[in-house]
Amino acid sequence: MSTETLQLFVGEFRHKLDAKNRLTIPSDWRFEADGRSVYLAIPNPKGCISVYPPAMVQKLLEAASQPNLSAPAKQRALMMLGRLSSKVSCDKAGRISIDARLLAHAGISSEAVLVGEFSKFHIWSAEKLASEDAASAPLEEVFSALAELGL
Repeated sequence: MSTETLQLFVGEFRHKLDAKNRLTIPSDWRFEADGRSVYLAIPNPKGCISVYPPAMVQKLLEAASQPNLSAPAKQRALMMLGRLSSKVSCDKAGRISIDARLLAHAGISSEAVLVGEFSKFHIWSAEKLASEDAASAPLEEVFSALAELGL
């Protein structure tokens, strides 16, 4: 993948939801404002919203398109994921509309914290993120895990 098309989600940003549950995406993270670039917002078990970019959505779609008639557990998982997820697209002002169910899942009512995770990003309530940070591994453990990954 060339660096011109590489989309990298890093950093932390705080933004307020507007009255229509729209959230401004940082300019470095924005995607095409033509409605054709589809990102997928999924409730994360940690209590935030995970947002996956088009390349990851394409991989998910390809995997979900494989015949799996003999795997009812996979079918149920895909059905639940599809039911709980929401498509998001940037408007010309760089905002995405967040589904009310996802906002409720994440406990977001006004301010949201967007946190990069390299290939995707998460949307947190400030309170849940503070709680997650308190339970996180020390930085030394993070670098140790990166070393185990060969990085």
